Amino acid sequence: MNCLDYRRALLTGEGETEAMHAHRLQCAVCGALLSEHGTFEDELRRALEVPVPGGLEDRLLGPILARHRAGPARRPGRRRFVAAAAAAAVVAAGAGLYAWIGRNDPVAMASIEFVMKEEAKSIMMGTIPRAEAARALADSLPIERMELIGEIRHVRPCPFNGGTAYHVVLTAPQDKITLLVMPDAHLAARGRAVHEGLYADVIPLRKGSVGIVGTSPAVVESVAGALRS
Repeated sequence: MNCLDYRRALLTGEGETEAMHAHRLQCAVCGALLSEHGTFEDELRRALEVPVPGGLEDRLLGPILARHRAGPARRPGRRRFVAAAAAAAVVAAGAGLYAWIGRNDPVAMASIEFVMKEEAKSIMMGTIPRAEAARALADSLPIERMELIGEIRHVRPCPFNGGTAYHVVLTAPQDKITLLVMPDAHLAARGRAVHEGLYADVIPLRKGSVGIVGTSPAVVESVAGALRS
């Protein structure tokens, strides 16, 4: 287990597993995170002691039902992505495709810092409705395109790098991936960074840009290629 896996597992609210406990005993950063998580959760619980808003059930179940209805149509795209990711991993291992060693790009590095320090809080604040996310991202990175890569588990706008990014957590077949979609950030070139076992790739989109963060350079590279095509 690494730090990113620990952070994400902690958000399930089911307590520490033996693997998580063993990791935390060896990692002061995750030990501090556990304490911060408990404090933040208590404060959030007190702040949210209000009546349940009307329509909450529809907001929670809507994305799930929509994916269920559209599921069969997306499967071929996901299979293509799985094959592409596997091929990219082979090429990377054999030919050293990834230029991760070198000067870290500032935006890519900021993406990694977000995952390490802010992702947990964003997830705890809850996801926005799928329809709202679809409208906000339609011109930069449509929801349907991301769903060809994996299941969207979380979407929420967050302050990032002096602007606003839409924080997206995807569960892909090979890895969990974080996307930071920046509709108003125009980048002239691609950027990469590596830090604390996390890899980030920032690529321009037709409108704005997106940061991609994961624990596997091969999967990050594959997602970047899929989103650029």
